[in-house]
Amino acid sequence: MIALDCGIKAVDQVDYAAGKNIDFIICDHHLPGKSIPKAVAILNPLQSDCTYPDKYLSGCGIGFKLAQALTQAWDLDKHEPYKYLDLVAIAAACDIVPLIGENRVLCHFGIQLIEEAMRPGLKLLLENAGRLVDGRLKKDLTIGDIVFAIGPRINAAGRMEHGQLAVELLTSTTTKAAEIPASRVNENNTTRREVDKQMLEQALAMVQELNENTVSTVLFDPNWHKGVVGIVASRVQDVRYRPTIILTEAEGMATGSARSVEGFDVHAAIESCADLLDTYGGHRAAAGLTMKLENLEEFRDRFEAAVDAVIDPSQLIPSIPIDLELKLHQINMRFYNSMNRMAPFGPENMRPVFVSHNLKDTKRSKKVGDGSHLKLEVCQSGVEAQLIRGIAFGLGHMLDEIEDREFSAVYTLEINEFNGVKSLELMVRDIKVSAS
Repeated sequence: MIALDCGIKAVDQVDYAAGKNIDFIICDHHLPGKSIPKAVAILNPLQSDCTYPDKYLSGCGIGFKLAQALTQAWDLDKHEPYKYLDLVAIAAACDIVPLIGENRVLCHFGIQLIEEAMRPGLKLLLENAGRLVDGRLKKDLTIGDIVFAIGPRINAAGRMEHGQLAVELLTSTTTKAAEIPASRVNENNTTRREVDKQMLEQALAMVQELNENTVSTVLFDPNWHKGVVGIVASRVQDVRYRPTIILTEAEGMATGSARSVEGFDVHAAIESCADLLDTYGGHRAAAGLTMKLENLEEFRDRFEAAVDAVIDPSQLIPSIPIDLELKLHQINMRFYNSMNRMAPFGPENMRPVFVSHNLKDTKRSKKVGDGSHLKLEVCQSGVEAQLIRGIAFGLGHMLDEIEDREFSAVYTLEINEFNGVKSLELMVRDIKVSAS
């Protein structure tokens, strides 16, 4: 039996399997506990005695390394595992592992494989997500496309129905064979969104009742859907920037997911409460946990104390790290292409963030969508004239403030393609109006 992306803490389960004459191979990237399962082989670079240089492979990436090793041991075609690099890239992107070192290489060639030899199931997913037009990608595929278009649809299968649907979809060799699982996966994703929205509304109502001085957020509702707690934890943390745990009831236990803030080890904080937990696991940024219902209130208090003891107050304030100040006239396709050589972008290798000052609205900026977003056209005073457009999601309320005042904008650069014409666009993340 091969365990992929799990098993590093399954000491009792592996012992039980051994008693049934079942050999276990564990491929996992989660933090080991004090005891290691007695499996015939364990591939986990986070083991204390492991000398493998790359410590941040995804669980799927470690499975890929096993496949590579087997082709060598059995004298098979060494190129055979490369046929699955598209799946390795999807797993790495959606598991939010650092895109440095080997992960970056695997994702680069995995994205290349998706673009050149797209699986029928992926093609149907990207069509549903609006990323394909007439069977062709609207623009070069990015890690963001995988995270926001492919990942949620694949995950929805396991969250709302059964993960086997996603397996059938990704292993289909013809479009016809992929149609039924793709349809069901997309239906599951629609249902997941509805459940997600309802749970988030309920969770945010609970947040309003919390003591604003607490440094953590732990919410529980026995009726919440187990498959969506991780998504809701991330969304709640976006609103209340604290180490966050969302819990529901399943099989008579409180179970859920944790998400951390930048730089804080949420796994360590959870581990300090291990005597209250039946199971837990994960890494610094995210974790899962299960406990008896009667332990919930004590866990809430202990987790708050554990976070409070070590977190720096600055970690409770969301910030946007800025890489470089740009003048608008410096923004051109040559600059963008040079920057894009550092792709694929992701954790630890994020898309560069820029700031420009002394910007002025050209009077053609306007609110779009439901009025909460802002479509910009700006120029810059005091330098060579250049107009550039941008989009600022969630910043529609800033339109009146920038109308007759200079302001600064923090943004990333993206390609916008319309009617076959490519142009650069600012993806604005924040706006600060200059003092009068």
